[in-house]
Amino acid sequence: MDNLVIENKGDQMVLKLNKKGFDENYLIALVKRLQIESLAQKSGFNSSILNISEEINQDWWNENSEEFLKEVKR
Repeated sequence: MDNLVIENKGDQMVLKLNKKGFDENYLIALVKRLQIESLAQKSGFNSSILNISEEINQDWWNENSEEFLKEVKR
């Protein structure tokens, strides 16, 4: 048997995985990623959200970089 078999069953895609072919922790992480992707698609967000996240990250860095790097030798 192959490690991965994908079956198209109308409204469903069935994935069959050989347990010996995959690490359990990897599969759990993969399923969680699929759940996150599904939720993200349902949210209706588009790529403009990336601009907002970059702005938030930059603002945080501007406000916290000194404290964050205070123990690092320059």
